Amino acid sequence: MHLQSAAAFLALLASACPHVTHAKQQGLRRKLAANDCTIMAVEALGLEEGEDPEMIVECELNPDDADGVSGISLLLDATPAQLGAMRKLISDGQVTPGHHKLNIVGAEIDDSAVHVPPGLDIASSVRQNVEKEGRRRLVDTIGNLNMLLVKVTDVGGLVYPDSATTMSDEVFGTGTDPVNLKSGLEECSWDKLTVVPGLSDPNEVATGVIEVDIGISFTNNTRGTIRNAITTAVQAKLGHSLPGPYDYVLYSVQGCYVDCGWAAYAYINSWNSVYQGVYYKRPGVLIHELGHNFGLAHSGGLDGATYTDHTCSMGNPHYSDDAFQCFNPAKNFQLNWYNDAKITEDPRTNGYDTTLTMVGIDEYNIRGGSPVTVRLETGGGADYFVGFNRASATGPNRMNDEGDNQVTIVQVNGNNGVSYSQSFLKAKLSQGQSYAITNYAGTGKTVTITATSIDISTTPGTALVRITNDSTPSPTNAPTNPPPTNAPTNPPTNVPTFPPTPAPTNAPVPTFPPSPAPTRAPVADVSKYVCTKWQPADPTICAEGSLAGGSCTSENLGSSCGNGGKVCWWASCPGGDGPPSPPTTPPPPSPPTGGCPACAYGDNGVCCGTCVDSGKPSGRGCF
Repeated sequence: MHLQSAAAFLALLASACPHVTHAKQQGLRRKLAANDCTIMAVEALGLEEGEDPEMIVECELNPDDADGVSGISLLLDATPAQLGAMRKLISDGQVTPGHHKLNIVGAEIDDSAVHVPPGLDIASSVRQNVEKEGRRRLVDTIGNLNMLLVKVTDVGGLVYPDSATTMSDEVFGTGTDPVNLKSGLEECSWDKLTVVPGLSDPNEVATGVIEVDIGISFTNNTRGTIRNAITTAVQAKLGHSLPGPYDYVLYSVQGCYVDCGWAAYAYINSWNSVYQGVYYKRPGVLIHELGHNFGLAHSGGLDGATYTDHTCSMGNPHYSDDAFQCFNPAKNFQLNWYNDAKITEDPRTNGYDTTLTMVGIDEYNIRGGSPVTVRLETGGGADYFVGFNRASATGPNRMNDEGDNQVTIVQVNGNNGVSYSQSFLKAKLSQGQSYAITNYAGTGKTVTITATSIDISTTPGTALVRITNDSTPSPTNAPTNPPPTNAPTNPPTNVPTFPPTPAPTNAPVPTFPPSPAPTRAPVADVSKYVCTKWQPADPTICAEGSLAGGSCTSENLGSSCGNGGKVCWWASCPGGDGPPSPPTTPPPPSPPTGGCPACAYGDNGVCCGTCVDSGKPSGRGCF
């Protein structure tokens, strides 16, 4: 235990808080006594209407450099090149935040930052942390996980107004709240993880909740300064260093006034997350931040943006009080929840051709021997992952926001999907659709993933997925047999006999294709729909939608369907094999009875305005 006593904490507040408030004064700099610090990385989730900050790199001080207090983390003040090198080491998996140390002999610190010498080579200065303290252990995602929520009051009395009892219910479901952090994580993990609120500590004012006061103000201090003051106060109250007996500790602050723009932030592969204002009670935000604690990176979408994979909680999550999402195939592979239902395939092999029957995590408990996530080996870190995004009415994936009941393909940037790595959604396949990856892993082969069939009429629903490469038939036969053999051989041999007749005869043949085209044109259109939060384009509805009926019972009405604020979007689609009809704009959805929960509607009935609970404009605004 590094905290010497509560008296030490009080002395620290009396002496250090003025330093914290005026930390930028250069006279406060001092040499780093321990010559190293533990590398920490912070991921902040932006507000609904804002942008998401890039990864923040910090260093956690040894207690000798923090007046005997553990858990004090400061910004790493370094050149852009040094910070870029550190972020790359973390992204490539060579540095594990919370576990590796930065050796910086001669560095200076003040109360806001660790100042790295400009000439320091970051890569050669990283070393393994051999300490065996609780804070250094790799995070747990299996079994009983003890969690503590801290309600914080600043020196001016600013505090979020919810009672401790209400906060306990909102986060841990200790009262009547049916959708919360505890219920979401336990559902997504199929109870491989159990959230245990608190430890019946006498300091708890409600189950899993303690209250602390800090001697500085929210209104004129930075994010990091406030967080360090909270850590110090919590350790003083509990009498031990954090996390101590807890696996994860969550801080709730009234609001943000300096260096803001974030709803919440979390330390990667560590024990702490922080929430401002109402966001402590948003299950989607909580699960997103705990995902960072678990070592998960963000999930980008088809557009290549960092947060736009809405099949995954690590994309832009739900911001409402009654919704959450689980994770994509890459994150499911990384977590330990589905170890008995994940497999690795290597499509680089010549003649590779396999068909898999896949089940979604939504029905993991009745999957039989079917996998829920498949890793496609590339021989490098940037592997592909395939999953069936089953979204039944009652399973943990019921509030999924994109690609319901489709086969999803995700690629990670590195680390083989077993540790921190940004992922990107590459494809969403409906039945009969394929996704081709050319020059797969530099082999020159094209690997094709096909959703041969999708059947959600059975329990469990299944997706038959075929994965092939063209290593033998296509590349070999195409260039060798048809062009070289037939072109030079047949014309010279048969010229005297056949060409005079077939050549003129075959020339008019092109008149036949135009004939069937007009006769097949009048094919009846069919109505299709999709159930989602935002309006897709007509071609998307036609390609991915379902025929009229099902959960959207009234054609051309924007009735609610599914969960999480989804509505029905309709389109008139070409039927049969006839040529596509001109796209028809579907009538706009009517506002749900009692008002639209997601946004305001204009005079013409089209959804407009600012969405209040459906995520950020970057991926889920109103259209």
